[in-house]
Amino acid sequence: MKMLGAFNTVEDFWCYFNHIPKPSEIFFDGDRKKVVGPDSRTIEEYSIFKKGIDPKWEDPKNSTGGEFYCRRHMEPDQLNIYWQNIVLGVVGETLDGDTNHINGVRVVDKGKTYPMFRIELWIDTKDMAVRERLRNRLIDCIQDGAPISKKGHPQFEWKDH
Repeated sequence: MKMLGAFNTVEDFWCYFNHIPKPSEIFFDGDRKKVVGPDSRTIEEYSIFKKGIDPKWEDPKNSTGGEFYCRRHMEPDQLNIYWQNIVLGVVGETLDGDTNHINGVRVVDKGKTYPMFRIELWIDTKDMAVRERLRNRLIDCIQDGAPISKKGHPQFEWKDH
């Protein structure tokens, strides 16, 4: 895991977000794993988490909650817009509002022989009312401006940490 940067303002966020490759530009495309950087690394995930929280189940702030996840094939443009939508929903605080339960988001390349991706929203609680509210907001947020694929929009399942 390598930290690419930290931000405290919207302007700082956009400086990073605009200069980091989109998931479809670095993840498995069905033909090959893509390599990036001078040391030709493959990247298997991106994550954005609050300062002081690691994208690991074992982190004390994550261990009390869980994650919403969607694992499926996505066309490159869909993957990019879903990732952008969830990131903007978290950074812009439209997903969580003032309740502050979201710890971070992650997109993971699960492709081996077929392009398969997993989008995750990690939260700090297992409270059913909070989970249902966040799940509904997540579904609305991720679909915003995204074209509907043959499989429809992503559906999210819950997993305790």
